[in-house]
This record gives sequence, structure tokens and C-alpha cells, in this order.
Amino acid sequence: MPAVFPGLEWFHCLMPLPAYYFLSVYDRKQGAVIIAWALGIAGGITLWAGTMPVLLFSLTLLPVGFILAKADRENEPALRAGIKSVVYLVLVWLISGWLVGLATQSNAYLELRQSVDHGFEATFAMYRDSGRFPAKDLEEIKLFIAQLREQVARLFPALLLVSIISTVWLNIVAGQRLLKRKDPSRTNREDLKNWHLPDFLVWLVILTGIALLVPDERLNTLGLNMGLVLLVLYLTQGLAIVSSMMQKWSLPKAVRVITYILLFLQVYGIGFVAVLGLADVWVDFRKPRLKNDADDTSVS
Repeated sequence: MPAVFPGLEWFHCLMPLPAYYFLSVYDRKQGAVIIAWALGIAGGITLWAGTMPVLLFSLTLLPVGFILAKADRENEPALRAGIKSVVYLVLVWLISGWLVGLATQSNAYLELRQSVDHGFEATFAMYRDSGRFPAKDLEEIKLFIAQLREQVARLFPALLLVSIISTVWLNIVAGQRLLKRKDPSRTNREDLKNWHLPDFLVWLVILTGIALLVPDERLNTLGLNMGLVLLVLYLTQGLAIVSSMMQKWSLPKAVRVITYILLFLQVYGIGFVAVLGLADVWVDFRKPRLKNDADDTSVS
């Protein structure tokens, strides 16, 4: 779909999902046959559309589906499978970037940074060439884009890692939901509402705070990058708490959807959910729920 329909490029991040699903629903041999046929069809379409390089890059995500499917067969905790997937993607992208750099005599990381900068420049050019903004407003827009560009450059390592974590998390959540819908009797699988990060990450939060307080630009930049990654990690735990509470209160699906939308529409809502996830280290909001859910591992 991303090869044929412009604007759907983000679908590439779901490359692991079909492999995760078919290898879990069917045996490994039958699932592998389905995946092989699908890859053949996708390869033919992308070759016809001239987007084969994009498909080759997205194929680096495919083994994540195999990792998650293997974890599902062996009833391995979702957190451990997620960590394995994130580590795999980090290593593969680092090695791929290094090999591409050697082959093209370039720096893949810097080129990616430059492509983002070109995106900011194109955005400002669009505002400037539209002719709908006075000179004063254009100056303010230019200043805002310049500040945003500087912050993105400063946080670029964390943004890359966050994109990997978010991709893995999205495939885990979507995969478990689809598998549960396929087979409602999957009560022996880990419930994502019980998702719990290791407690030692609290020390990284403390170190991040110290790095932000020290009057050193390099330490501040390191602290900002660590803080962004930790924010996303504790956001996932906070979402698990919110999901668990809404199920405990038996809220209708419409109310749950509206709640999620309201939480993500504003920065304060995202911050609140992340703080909720961090506070769970001490408060343990789901402790009564975990005891009652020993035999109920549905994902909603």
C-alpha cells in the first residue's frame, strides 16, 4: 500500500505485524509460506512502482515479527520480547547505516539529519510562497521553525530511538489485539495491562534530572535525550494503567476512545500519563487488579 498510495509511508512501520500474526495463528511452516507469497507480491508491486529501495529498508523490520511470534509461542513476557526487538533494530540500523556509508562514502546519520533540515526549509518556503502571510508573521514563523529545527537536531538521537520503541510497541499492542480477536480463549497470554517496566529505570530518571541541572551544555543535551526516551517508556506504562483502570470500572468502549483522544490531544495529558507510569513504581496502582486478572488476560 505505501508503494502505490502516497501518504501511507507510515504503514512501513507495521511490516512486522503480518509476520507476528500469521506465525502465531498458524504453524511456522504454513505461516512462512504465507509470508513468502506476500513478500513476492509486495516485491513485484514495488519493482513496478519503482519503490524497491524503500521496501528493502522496511524489510529490516520484518524479523521483529519473528521475534514477537517466537515469544508468543513460548509465552515469553511482552517486555522481554520488546527489549529484544528494540535491541535488534538498533543494531541492524547502526550496521546498515555504517555499510551504506562505506558503500557511498557518506554519513547516513548526517544525511538523515540534512533531509530533516530540508523538510524544515521546504515548510518555511511553503508559507513564504503562499503569499497569505505579511512580512512580520513570516519573521515569526521563520524564528519558530529555526528554534524547532535546533531542538530537533539536539534531540535527534532520542527521536530515532523513540521511533524504534514506538514501532515495536505498536506492533506488540496491535498484534496481541488481533490475536485475541482471532482466538478469545488466549487466556494464557500476558496481558498488556500488566505491562511493567523494570524498577531500576527510576535511577535513570534521577540521573537525567541531575544532568539537566548541571550547568554543562553537553550534559544538558544528554539529559534531554535520556528524558525524552524515558518519557515514552513511562508513557507506555501509564497507558497500561489507564487501560487497566477503565476495564476495572467497566467503562463503555466509546468512553475509553474519548478518554484516549483527550489524553493525547494535549501535552499535559501525555505528561500526566507518563507521571502516572513513573508513580506506579511506588504506588502500584494495579496491584488489586493483577490479583483479580490472573485468569483474565484480555487486551482492550
